[in-house]
Amino acid sequence: MTLELTRAAGVTTLWLARPEKRNAFHGEMLSEIESTLAALEADTATRVIVIAGRGKAFCAGADLAWMAAQAKDGAAVNLASAERMGGIFHKVSACRKPTIARVHGAAMGGGVGLASACDFVVATEAAFFALSEVRLGLVPGVISPFVVRRVGPAKARALFMLGDRVPGPRAASLGLADTCVPQDEAALDAAVADIAGRLLKGGPEALYACKRLVDGVQYRDPGEVLRFTAEAISTRRASAEAREGMAAFLQKRPAAWIPGTDGGAA
Repeated sequence: MTLELTRAAGVTTLWLARPEKRNAFHGEMLSEIESTLAALEADTATRVIVIAGRGKAFCAGADLAWMAAQAKDGAAVNLASAERMGGIFHKVSACRKPTIARVHGAAMGGGVGLASACDFVVATEAAFFALSEVRLGLVPGVISPFVVRRVGPAKARALFMLGDRVPGPRAASLGLADTCVPQDEAALDAAVADIAGRLLKGGPEALYACKRLVDGVQYRDPGEVLRFTAEAISTRRASAEAREGMAAFLQKRPAAWIPGTDGGAA
């Protein structure tokens, strides 16, 4: 196994566990990420997913030896492999559960893509992000949509073309990370726990609907946006979850999905 899981109240951490390879992706790890993510989406006890790395790095991207072997297998196999990796990043992005990347040490190439596909990124000041594919004669292909979404096209173009290492504080200023904390495991865990705790206060279905709302507004023609957004709020207003949330507010009590209440996980 190349992954490990740890669980707390409503929060499951998916640990990349190839520390000897700085958690670089290869075929087995990609398969395990895909199947584990699907299982966590179906797991009602998991409300928030944290993605983290064992050892000294978050993720060094794709294993170069594995990538080189893929390149020798012919164009069709090489394309299928790239599409599979990209598909996993899209599944992380579209996950029904909120996702938080816990970044320490190196996040390189596909590691930046994995973090960028998450809803939230928390990094330490000593972490660094690197999109150095150009220095290997490559491009950050399947990860590019998620990096561009985070930083915008102009900044992404500079990151892709220069290939420089970006330290944690600058990554936060660019938008690659949402939060940057001191180089301290306790501070990193506390920042992740803070975001997870705030997410647990939101309705599980509403959180997923928010993700779909943002994507839907972004990629629709302007003429379609009004209908799409009106349907989004009217559908949520009629849901059992929203009725519970509004009733809880009016009755000045916690909503049933919040951990520690009768309906929430303790």
